Amino acid sequence: MLSAACKDSIRAMIYIANLSKQEQFRDKFISIHKIARDLGLSFYFLSKNFQKLVKAGLLESHRGPQGGVRLLKKPSEIKLLDIVAVIDGMDFFHNCILGFEECSDTKPCTIHNLWADKRAEIYRMFEGTTLEDAIKNIEKFENVKV
Repeated sequence: MLSAACKDSIRAMIYIANLSKQEQFRDKFISIHKIARDLGLSFYFLSKNFQKLVKAGLLESHRGPQGGVRLLKKPSEIKLLDIVAVIDGMDFFHNCILGFEECSDTKPCTIHNLWADKRAEIYRMFEGTTLEDAIKNIEKFENVKV
């Protein structure tokens, strides 16, 4: 499924989007140390993931005492699939779940047809869910984990 780096990045992006709704954080850079601490993530690995997201144009970063990261787009414009594509790539949605290189519709593995439907469903979920959608779930449900 998704790598730990990808899961952590999705969580962090949702966290940033949610925090940036608050007046005190609106349009401000959020410290990577704060994000890592609040989410219980490694600062080093989170920084590496953020570099990729900055390069892809999803985040903006700034060094210094008031530095950190902030979203470059509105939460409603960033799909979870955008984050997955940057951190893990799209192989998950194209490759054989059992790892066969020659698995295809014409030369399928034993579970190719079962996986194809699920893979398409998962793709649609990531493609159709924005950071804004995820934030709404934080507001809608109690004890939602980020």
